[in-house]
Amino acid sequence: MKIRNTIILLLVVFASSKVSAQDVTGTTRMSQKATISQRIGTTDIEIIYSSPLARGRKIFGNIVPYDFTVDGKEYPWRAGSNQNTVIKFSHPVLIEGKKLDSGSYGLHVFVTENEWTFIFSNNSTSWGSFQYDKTDDALRVTKVVKDMEYQDWLSYNFKERKAESVMVELAWERKRSAFKIEVDVASNILSDILAKEEKTAGDYLTLASRTLDQDSAQLSTALEWVEKSIELNEGFQNRAFKGFLLNKTGRKKEAENLINTVLDSAKGFDIYYYSLSRYMLAGEKKEAFKALNDFHKKNPNDWIVHLTFGEYYIKEGNQEKVVEHFQKAYENAPDNWKNYARYLYLSNKIILEP
Repeated sequence: MKIRNTIILLLVVFASSKVSAQDVTGTTRMSQKATISQRIGTTDIEIIYSSPLARGRKIFGNIVPYDFTVDGKEYPWRAGSNQNTVIKFSHPVLIEGKKLDSGSYGLHVFVTENEWTFIFSNNSTSWGSFQYDKTDDALRVTKVVKDMEYQDWLSYNFKERKAESVMVELAWERKRSAFKIEVDVASNILSDILAKEEKTAGDYLTLASRTLDQDSAQLSTALEWVEKSIELNEGFQNRAFKGFLLNKTGRKKEAENLINTVLDSAKGFDIYYYSLSRYMLAGEKKEAFKALNDFHKKNPNDWIVHLTFGEYYIKEGNQEKVVEHFQKAYENAPDNWKNYARYLYLSNKIILEP
């Protein structure tokens, strides 16, 4: 039995690529090398593997045997061919709810008939199963195996993509299985900015807003970050956000004076971002509408004011007002924005028409 298992192990390593005894460079390998990548939030995920063909052979339970253990030692499949499959993460992640640090990992799979155990090894440079050592394991997760229509080539795919998660699916022949990757976007953004030696005014403004997103009670910390932003480059957005924070901390008169000063200097897309952020992010619908009305009284033909009103009424679900304001935005837009405003007007007009 030991001899039979050893022979099967050799088949696992070599069957997927017709390499002659002299082909030491691997230039004629039949299994094509592939790379697949995806960004979730700010986290880059990359999988580097070689994709063998089944070519009508039974793979699982044959070429890739079930429960492959010899003398008590596991020999997991390297989840590809030719060499180690490697998976990389630019930030810490959760794999099926379990923490895994950023970095490169060798990806192996211990295959049974109904479940696959995905193994993330700290050794990402080994050749494959012969060099696998369980003591290098960083993480293991076990997932069910599902049947699928026949697929000749091995593939990895990113499925069920969401803002902070994705499923990674491994599929070949008539079997597939997948594991979930989750990321903490806000924490990753904060850690990346905090790690920078030289920060910009925009960096400090992002730190302020993201700190507040993570914990609404951190008003004083957010205010400190905003002050640093203003020290570097006093602008509309950081001063407006400071006014918002002052109001939240109870310094209402100071906040009102600052916001009035800021709004008097508003121009261009300052109007757009200020009004929509107050409505969509802060939930201050009345305040956003008042600000927009004030802008409109000062500049009734300003195309950005009408653009903003259009977006406001999309949120309100008032399609007639959406079309009315996008039309005025189109009529008053400068040449370099004319096509964009025209698109918004016509595409929303179609929705309005029966």
